[in-house]
This record gives sequence, structure tokens and C-alpha cells, in this order.
Amino acid sequence: MNPRRLSLLIALLAGVFAVGTAVWLMWPGPDLTSQADLTQRSVHLDLDDSVAPDDDPDAAGDLPPGVVVLSNGTQLPDVPSNCRADTQASLACMDLCSADDACPPGRVCAHHPDFGFRECRLLRGFCDEASDCGLGETCHAVDTSASGQPLRRCTPSGDRLAGERCATFPHEPENTCVPGLLCIQDRCGPPCDVHDPDACAPGTECAPNAYRVRGACVPSCRDRPCPQGQRCASDAPGDVPSCHPFVGPACLDAAPCAENQDCLRGFAEPSLDTQAFECRARCDDRTPCAPGLSCDAASGYCFQSCTGDGDCAAPERCHTLHPRAPQRGCGFIAEGLP
Repeated sequence: MNPRRLSLLIALLAGVFAVGTAVWLMWPGPDLTSQADLTQRSVHLDLDDSVAPDDDPDAAGDLPPGVVVLSNGTQLPDVPSNCRADTQASLACMDLCSADDACPPGRVCAHHPDFGFRECRLLRGFCDEASDCGLGETCHAVDTSASGQPLRRCTPSGDRLAGERCATFPHEPENTCVPGLLCIQDRCGPPCDVHDPDACAPGTECAPNAYRVRGACVPSCRDRPCPQGQRCASDAPGDVPSCHPFVGPACLDAAPCAENQDCLRGFAEPSLDTQAFECRARCDDRTPCAPGLSCDAASGYCFQSCTGDGDCAAPERCHTLHPRAPQRGCGFIAEGLP
């Protein structure tokens, strides 16, 4: 290629790259104070709602190896070949050993920590005393081998008690359960078997782990009312329902919205347990909003314009209606609440 043309091509590419980089740097990030998209209308799921299983009996044959479809339609990856789906939307697994002496040297017949079946596991994965563990860990009893040998494992030394909120990451004492308890569905609880209907004490249920075999007994509101200002809800189909604080009207439960209004979820910071709801009137060219309200064309709902929280009736606050849009309106928002 002609050196002059090559130089011009290089200069042109460099210019395009520079312009693209500048646009990327100046582009605003996501609006963290924006309300959940009003175009998504609220859907009320009953506590017993679940995903319907695939009606095609041959669908499972198209799945990759190790993937199992539970009776509620949930697909689980990396499932051992000795586990199969049962009729309770969980797994039923077969033990791979029955005694310690059936295992090779250096191994012991112990429970798999996730799937619960017995298999030959390396002894070096267990501990004898606290000095075998790292900083912030303790050597805690977790199992008994098939032949009765006590087994201990290095476990984070957490502070959270049964029923208290927890986090699986990071492993800090203020986020982690005390040894002997598991953190499932963001709550601490004693281990349980999801196949045992009497595994947990009254007022709690066995919240299953990701593989729906083992779990933890966590507080449940399925058969008891929640305190004032809280509602009983499941975070996902199949999860144990728990009491969640909320702001706004109880329009998904005991206080339905007026005619021509929908119950919408207001904005809630994902790290908070608090939810937010609000009733909004539908609007279009033929159905105008009430005096003092404007129609948001993007969502089809009425809103009250505002420039600051002082323009809204407490406890409503002023926030942007959509990401990257200048319009602001009054509404219920759970951001920043305890």
C-alpha cells in the first residue's frame, strides 16, 4: 500500500477511536435514584405460585449432561449422576458408600455438603482443632461418618443467630451465621432435610439450598400474620415466605387500588429488605389525568410533577421517572430507609 495512504488510514482510525472513547467517558451512568420502570405493571403472585413444568416429555432429552429438570420446571446444572428429580421439586440422591472401610485410604464415608448423599471424601478436608483453620475460622463439628467418626470442618466465626439476616459474601462476622447455622435466603437457621416435613420448629420452614436437597430452618409467615407495616411475600417461587417492611399502600394485599388504577412497585434499593408500592391511574389521549397531574407517555400512568421532596406529600419523595430522562415525579421510594 502507498505509504501516504497508509498514514491517512492510521490517522483516520485513531480519530474514530478517540471520538468513541470521549463519548463513552461522557455518557452518564445509570440513575440509581430512578423508580422501577413504570412500563412494567405489577403482577401479584400467590405464595403457592410456581413455574409450570415443561409439558413436552421429550424436552429433558435435549438437555446437556448433568442438567436435571425439577417437577416445578427449575433446571439445575452440574447434578451428580446418582441424583434425580423427585415429585417435591427437589432432588433425591443415592448414597455412594455405607461404611468408612469401604473407602480408599485417606478418605471417609461422609455427607456431600450440598447434595446430602454419602460418598468417600478426603480426610484432609476436615480439621481436628482450631489451629488447623485460618484467621476468623473455628473447627466446628459438621457431620458424623457412616461408621460414627465425628467430623469437623473449618467454619467462619460469625455473629448472626437463628432467624437473623445474613449474607453469604463477604465472610465477615457481622454478616455470617454462628457456627452450626446455615445462611439460606439471607437468614440464619439450623440445617434441615427438605424431604422431612417435621424438620423445623413451628413458625419456621426448611428453606432449600440451590440444589433443593439440604436447607436451613428460617422464619416463615405462611401461617401467621406479619406486624403492622409489613407484608408476607416470597422473594422467588418456591422460597419460604417472610415478612417484608414496605412503604406506600398495601395495594397487593388488603387495600386494592381504586378503579382505573394499578398497584405498581415503587423504587427500592436492592440491598434493603424494604419494599415500596403505589397506586397510579392509567391515562392516554382519551383518558386524561385528574387536575394537577400529568400523563407519562412512556408508561401510560399519571404522575405529579416535582423538582424536590418539598413538592410531594410525605412520605412520597421526588425522583426521576425513568433512567436518562429529565422528568421527575412524586412517588413512594424505599431507598435509604432502615
